[in-house]
Amino acid sequence: MDIGDLEHFRTLLLERENNLSELVNSKDHLLAKDAGKVRELLVEIKQSLDRIENGTYGACDCCDGYVEAYRLEIEPTSRICLDCMEKHEKAILEEELHIAGKIYRSLLPEKVDSIQGFKVATQSISAGTIGGDYYDFLPLPDGSGMRVVIADMVGKGLPAGLLMSNVQGALRIFSEDIGKPADLVRRLNQWLCRNIPMSNFVTLACFCIESQDGEESRITYANAGHWPPMLLRSGGEVEMLEPTGGILGVHKEFTFEQKSISMSPGDLLFLYTDGVTESRNGDGEMYEEARLKKFLQEHRGLLPNSLLDNLLQEIWVFRGRSKFDDDLTVIALQKE
Repeated sequence: MDIGDLEHFRTLLLERENNLSELVNSKDHLLAKDAGKVRELLVEIKQSLDRIENGTYGACDCCDGYVEAYRLEIEPTSRICLDCMEKHEKAILEEELHIAGKIYRSLLPEKVDSIQGFKVATQSISAGTIGGDYYDFLPLPDGSGMRVVIADMVGKGLPAGLLMSNVQGALRIFSEDIGKPADLVRRLNQWLCRNIPMSNFVTLACFCIESQDGEESRITYANAGHWPPMLLRSGGEVEMLEPTGGILGVHKEFTFEQKSISMSPGDLLFLYTDGVTESRNGDGEMYEEARLKKFLQEHRGLLPNSLLDNLLQEIWVFRGRSKFDDDLTVIALQKE
């Protein structure tokens, strides 16, 4: 491996180290049970950096060969070459290569179906020509309901857009066979950990709305480090739906808890990306969750489309300028 390659992987590792350190120190979107796993990754990165310094980086621990360069590109801490991998590990890689081929052919969004018993509205604004926010509506495999997904890729522009395309494609493929939100998110995380550069992260929330008779609708969800969606009750109370697992793409062994809520007529579920709460005005002040919560409470009588139109207008006035610095996506689902 020449000097240029070593410098490239050193840069990847340092970027990953910096991102993980910030993640641990900020304590945002990271459950306590996952912090230890992140620290273990930091140790592996430090060991990889040491191997770059002593000239052994990329060498296979089991033979006299080297780890394949394309695998180091995805996982720079790899220490075992393909020839020395166990049979089941090779099978996983072959499966993921097959999935990647399907993803390439399945990037265009499908038509969004209506959700029984709900009024639905969406708005999405990209800071640049290509955005890194993602949302989708994925029918359950048995047709008994709909899953609503919202996600935010680290960064913006072309790199975030390419990552978004991969997340979109993988989710659509996995969702054909996996119904439960927690299982779907867990499988996506395992795939991302093996197939995206180590410097990339994704936050994502998945809500499953089951079709059923009666006034109440049961909803199950998993939140992978995403900004807490807000459940606005018809009486004005707001419930914050906090993360139930870690950010995607950090560690393949992260676990994701599944929770459930019920919605009655007039209740509204509001999903959003950080382009809403982190919008800044000319003084550097952020819009923040408290302001968003107050807006939803004061405008709870509006239908979803009008609610989102008024929110974007308020954010535009708050910012004092038309160009957004970050991607912004909002989804409102109101129980009829």
